[in-house]
Amino acid sequence: MVSRVVRPNRFRYHHKPKMKKIVIIGAGGHGREVADILRHQQTQAPNLVLPGFIDDDEALHGKEIEGLTVLGGWSWLERAERDKISVICAVGLPDVRLRLVRRAESLGLSFANAISPLAHISPQARLGHGVMIFPYAFVSVNSDVGNHVVINGMSWIAHDVKIGSYAVISPGSSVAGNASIGEGCWISMGVTVNQSVSVGRWSIVGSGAAVVRDIPDHVVAVGVPARSIKTREIA
Repeated sequence: MVSRVVRPNRFRYHHKPKMKKIVIIGAGGHGREVADILRHQQTQAPNLVLPGFIDDDEALHGKEIEGLTVLGGWSWLERAERDKISVICAVGLPDVRLRLVRRAESLGLSFANAISPLAHISPQARLGHGVMIFPYAFVSVNSDVGNHVVINGMSWIAHDVKIGSYAVISPGSSVAGNASIGEGCWISMGVTVNQSVSVGRWSIVGSGAAVVRDIPDHVVAVGVPARSIKTREIA
């Protein structure tokens, strides 16, 4: 009896991964940093394609910024095949990011995340969409990160922390376990937020502050310990 040699189908497992195109909204400093994160992601996801930036500044249209083209303004997105791209709103200011996200949503666009391969994200953490996490950030177990949040480098998000959508955690800040950061908050550089403390919606905590008790909505708080010094309005 002659044995039969079965040769593997050399074409069976060689499916080309589907391209994932991400357009970056905003070609300023924050946008260029987010582009760097996405380029680093490309080293692990070769199917990730970066067509370029979208920016309102017409003087930038058609120019190349650090290897990526400024494709145009919002009219470019309106003409694009929107089912074939995702966007990320790479603008630092939370209120501006909110406005631009709403505009993108009105076009039916989907949102991508930019997560540095050098960040540590617990498998038990929950991330929304449009999230930007920079190198050497740490996001611990059971943390809940809302949509379009920015977590900058060298920041520490401990267990069971809740971060509302559009918030910014600046470099070198630490948020202890069970703390809550409200929607649109700006936590400045080097801030510490104590365990189980909450910072209210759309508040700003100044650099180097220590938040040891709850901060209300719509205020600016500074100092050690942090205290509210004025209110702020958000359109």
